[in-house]
Amino acid sequence: MLTFNLKNICLPANAKVLDVGCGEGRHIFGSLQEYTDVHCVGLDQDIPSLNKCKEGLDFFKELNTRSTVFMQGSVYKLPFEENSFDLVICSEVLEHLDDYHAAIDEIYRVLKPGGKFLPSVPSFWPEKICWTLSSGYQRMPGGHVRIFKKRQVINEIIDHGFQYDHAERFHGLHSAYWWLRCLFWKNQDSNYLVKIYKKFLEFQILQNPIWLNNFEKIINPIFGKSIAFYFEKK
Repeated sequence: MLTFNLKNICLPANAKVLDVGCGEGRHIFGSLQEYTDVHCVGLDQDIPSLNKCKEGLDFFKELNTRSTVFMQGSVYKLPFEENSFDLVICSEVLEHLDDYHAAIDEIYRVLKPGGKFLPSVPSFWPEKICWTLSSGYQRMPGGHVRIFKKRQVINEIIDHGFQYDHAERFHGLHSAYWWLRCLFWKNQDSNYLVKIYKKFLEFQILQNPIWLNNFEKIINPIFGKSIAFYFEKK
């Protein structure tokens, strides 16, 4: 499930896309499905996640994946030349970083003038509830080190030389899942309610029912777990 509406992002022919902190590659594969003749690079520090990405290349072999590359690297020192990419995605990463300003500077450096920058972070109040319900959630190794407010993200990224377009919230059904996990933090893996809700989310992802997706769109502005931003490099 993507955290951005790529249908609204127009890219030139043979565009280059970078996903910083790509995880298991969902936004790379989403880009390959949305665009033709696109060259994608997924970058992450986690080797097991990158291995999952490479397995996904075989699964999506009907797509044009010949120029798709997954590699290990740091957002603090991106191994690319200046003005290299037409689109940079950075989904659910900035909240993990000690120095997210340095990361934004690096993204600005490798993005072409007029290129699109799509960051997302957890929405403020759903994330605040998670922190309130569980101290364990806060202390997870490699977990979230801050909670962003919408206006804070907009103002700070503008200060790095970007032009703000708009923002929208996604994954409204996921907020309650994380609240349940935090509420039953010590036994979340065996808790009956957590298991049932997880199966419900798996049903949505695998079956993709129109009625449930439409319901989620209705609740996203209030309950959306993630807030996605759309910027452009001046």
